[in-house]
Amino acid sequence: MPQGGGGRSVAFSGKKKKEQLRARKERKINIPNPKYNNSEVEEAEKAENSYISVVTDALEAIRGPGHLDEVEELNLQPRAQQNSSSKRYNLKFKKDKDEEKERLKTFHYAKLDTICGSDMEVEINDFYPPGLNFPTRPAWRKNMSKKELDHQENRYFRLFCDKLDKDFAHQDLSLYELNLETWRQLWRVMEMADILLIIVDARYVACQFPPYLYEELSEKRNKNIILVMNKCDLIPPELVLAWEKYLMCHFPSLLLVPFSSLEGVRKKRGLMRMAAESSLRLVEACQKLVGGKVNLDSWRNKIEEERDITFDEECEVQENIVEEPDTSPLEHQRFNDGILTIGTIGHPNVGKSSLINALMGKKVVSVSRTPGHTKHFQTIFLTPKVKLCDCPGLVFPSKVSKPMQVLHGSYPIAQYRDPISAVHYMASRINVPQILKLQHPEKGTAIEWTPYFISEAWAKKRGFFLKSKGGRPDTSRGANELLRLCLNGHRSLIMYIAPPGFHENIHCFENDEKLKDIILIQGIKKDNAIEELEELQEGQLILQDNSEESDDEDQDMASEAPCRNPFELLMDDEY
Repeated sequence: MPQGGGGRSVAFSGKKKKEQLRARKERKINIPNPKYNNSEVEEAEKAENSYISVVTDALEAIRGPGHLDEVEELNLQPRAQQNSSSKRYNLKFKKDKDEEKERLKTFHYAKLDTICGSDMEVEINDFYPPGLNFPTRPAWRKNMSKKELDHQENRYFRLFCDKLDKDFAHQDLSLYELNLETWRQLWRVMEMADILLIIVDARYVACQFPPYLYEELSEKRNKNIILVMNKCDLIPPELVLAWEKYLMCHFPSLLLVPFSSLEGVRKKRGLMRMAAESSLRLVEACQKLVGGKVNLDSWRNKIEEERDITFDEECEVQENIVEEPDTSPLEHQRFNDGILTIGTIGHPNVGKSSLINALMGKKVVSVSRTPGHTKHFQTIFLTPKVKLCDCPGLVFPSKVSKPMQVLHGSYPIAQYRDPISAVHYMASRINVPQILKLQHPEKGTAIEWTPYFISEAWAKKRGFFLKSKGGRPDTSRGANELLRLCLNGHRSLIMYIAPPGFHENIHCFENDEKLKDIILIQGIKKDNAIEELEELQEGQLILQDNSEESDDEDQDMASEAPCRNPFELLMDDEY
């Protein structure tokens, strides 16, 4: 506190302190460089700014309206809305046209066409046709100024998006990330990492593994790649083996590791545990790639020591977010200082942060079911010799439909304005009324189920009613919660896709020797799998339509339903 005359203390407010620091910073900036004349520096800066302005105006005049001119910014993080520096990392997608919005409304009362079995088998090229690509960092020089580099990257990204929009029709091209700052995070992680983990949701492997990413990393950059099938406990073990065989056939240099952050264990909310079986297989895959250049024994010993230890969720939590992370180009040095650097890449909501927490054995990365929760790449040391970089989730260009993007978490459900149309996509592939034991709103009639009736029936069962409009069921809220249940794999609402020929050759995978290893990773005993499924269908995890037990039902649903408490969306989730 400053001293006044006579040694008496004088009040010095925080506002004055900020002004003092700001003035000191301005004085440092304005210190003249003895090597250059101030007038020469000013003239050079004016000439550079004038040149950039002229070139930019000329390009805009030639280009006309482009793909980045109609962008929808999704402000998902309430805390970030108060921090302008964090807003720059919000999700950005292209806005839907009015014609598309009207088309989606036609699905509200559309008949449900059952799609199952072999109809759910897909090829990766169905979602990633030839010619599709993703933006990479443009060529750069060491003597480039920060302003020049920024201008070059912005210009390249705009031209890339415009070309992609012209090459692929808007109705075919999916929504993809239009925020350059997020792509810069990916470029940085790709440059830093010795091994890259491409993390996908095991239910939607073909939707979330871009072949052009594999070609860029493996063939052009000579990077080591491991494909991590996270959440593999949500699909049959035979399907895991089918995807492994399919991917090994099409991508020979790819290593595949099934992973389950929970390993099938139903634990109390707030408790965490090391995913030992999955982590050990990841260590073996990394050791196979690095050989004897990096010793991974300390990582392996850590996993064995913490195998059966349960951690409290209130242990160390850190997001390692800085106001302006360094995303400038970096020349990669393999195994720098004898440290193995592992980078993570994946779509939003594939469970990257949960995977890191499972690897660490204690919670170190903040987890949320909201897409875009991780804002910057985060550097975490698993051991003194193993460093892991967590990249923000990125929606890569593809031909995945928007309803499917909503169901596997690439597009935030809370921001989707027509959830009933996505219920149509889900209910065509899952028998929702039978699984949730819904009663048709139109009793005594032979009217078939539609997405609107399913949403209405679930809203009635959950007690979602509108205060206005005569207390009608809140179908939008009901549809919203159904989508969340499917996203999280709750209440047996599990949808997945399979590789070609899976259902025809499933008997081959049932007798495979590797099946036991997959079941061990999933943490589910095969003898109890049928019994567990019957328990789910009998209603132990589903509310019964009994008015006398309505109070008990509300308490049970509050522990599992994602939308019961509106503020629960901001809390950490298992995935």
